[in-house]
Amino acid sequence: MSPKFEKTEWFEVFQNLFRYWKSIALITFVVMIIIAVVTLFIPNQYKSTANLLPNQKTNVGFNLFSEGAGLSSIAGSILGGGTDEANRYYNLLNSYTTKKRVVDEFNLIDVYETTDSNYPFIDAMDILVERTRFNSHQTGNFTIEVWDRDPARAKEMADFYVNLLNQLNTEISVRESSEFREFTEARYQETLNQIENTRAELNEFQERYGVFQLEDQVIQYFNLIGTMTAKQIETEIKLDYLSNTVSPGNRQYRQTQLELEAINRRLDSIYRNESNENFILNFSELSDIGLTYAELMKQIEIQTEVLKFIVPLLEQARMEEAKALPIVSILDEPVVAEKKDYPPRSVIVLLAGFTTFILLGTYFTLKLSYQKNRHWFDQLKTTN
Repeated sequence: MSPKFEKTEWFEVFQNLFRYWKSIALITFVVMIIIAVVTLFIPNQYKSTANLLPNQKTNVGFNLFSEGAGLSSIAGSILGGGTDEANRYYNLLNSYTTKKRVVDEFNLIDVYETTDSNYPFIDAMDILVERTRFNSHQTGNFTIEVWDRDPARAKEMADFYVNLLNQLNTEISVRESSEFREFTEARYQETLNQIENTRAELNEFQERYGVFQLEDQVIQYFNLIGTMTAKQIETEIKLDYLSNTVSPGNRQYRQTQLELEAINRRLDSIYRNESNENFILNFSELSDIGLTYAELMKQIEIQTEVLKFIVPLLEQARMEEAKALPIVSILDEPVVAEKKDYPPRSVIVLLAGFTTFILLGTYFTLKLSYQKNRHWFDQLKTTN
C-alpha cells in the first residue's frame, strides 16, 4: 500500500517553531547584528530643501486689456499657473544646462569620484539626478530637495538651484519681451509712416478741392472700419505672440487663427458692401471727389485707431523688457541639516530581522512536513 501525504496542522507548526525558538532567535539576532554593522559602512546622506512660491509675474501687455478678454484671458495658460508652470520649473531645473552648471560649480566629478570612469561627466550628472528631486504641490508651492554627504554642500547646492532657476527664467523672459517689443515697434513705425503719408495726401486734396461735409452714415462707416481693423491688429499681434511661445497645435493658437479669419471675412464684406440693407453708403453713387475724400478720411481714422492701440502696448513692452522679476519667492530657505536623512539603519535592521524570522519559520515548517512525509517523498522519488 502506497503511503499518503499527511497535512501539517497549525498547532504542529507552532510546536515545531517553539522547539527551535532558540535557534531561530539566535540566527535572527546574528543576522541583525551583521546587517547593522554593514549599514555603518553606508555613507550618511543629508537633505536640504528649498520651499518656493511662484511670483505673480506681469506678462507682456496683458494688463492693457480688460479682464477675461484679449491676451489676458490666455496669460495663465501660456506663462503661468498650475501644472504648466510646474512643468516649466521642472524643465528648467532638469535641463542639461542646469545640470552642467551644478556639476562644474561644485566639482562633482571629484566629489562623486567618477574621475576614473569611462564617462566621468555623464556619470556625475546621473548621480546628481539621483540625489535631487523637484516636486510641485497642490497647495501651489514648489520644492527643491538635494542630498549630499556634506550637509553644508547640500544647502549650497539647493541655494544654487534657486538662483539658477531665477537666472534662466529671466533670460527667457527678457528674450521673449525683446521679440515682442521689436515687433510692436516695427508696427508702430509703419503706422506713423502711413498716417504721415495719408495726411500729406489729404492736405494736397483739400488745397485743390476744398473741405467737404459727408453724411453721418459715412462717419459710422469709418468708426466701424476703424474698430474692426484695430481688433484685426490686436488679433495679429496676439497670434504672433502665440507663435513664439506655443506650438501650432495649441488650442489657444488655433482659436486665435479662427478669430483672425472671421475678422478678415467681416472686413472684406464691409469693404465690398455686399448687403443692400447695410447702413453704409454705396460709394459708386457718390462723386469722384467725395469718394476720394472719404477714402482718405477712412485711412486716417483706421490708422489713428491702430495707433491708439499700439502706443500703450509698446510702452508696456519696453517696461517688461527693462525689468527682470524673479520667477519664485523663497518661503523656506535651505538650511544645513543636523540629522541624516539616509540611510534608515533602524528600518533596515528590523526589516532584515523580520525577513530572517520568516525564512527560518518557513524552513522549519517545510522540514517538519518532510519528516512527517518522508516515505511519501521517497515513493515519489522512486516513481520518477
